[in-house]
Amino acid sequence: MAEKCYYCEHDIENRPYYVTFYDADDEHDEPLCDTCYAEWLASIKG
Repeated sequence: MAEKCYYCEHDIENRPYYVTFYDADDEHDEPLCDTCYAEWLASIKG
């Protein structure tokens, strides 16, 4: 069974990228697909 992307919820065909998200005092790792990871990376670069 393929893993689902945290943002777009599509099946991840390749190896997922795991990104750590912080909520108040809680942190959790979520899988992202290639496209969402590229967009997330661009967003933190500014």
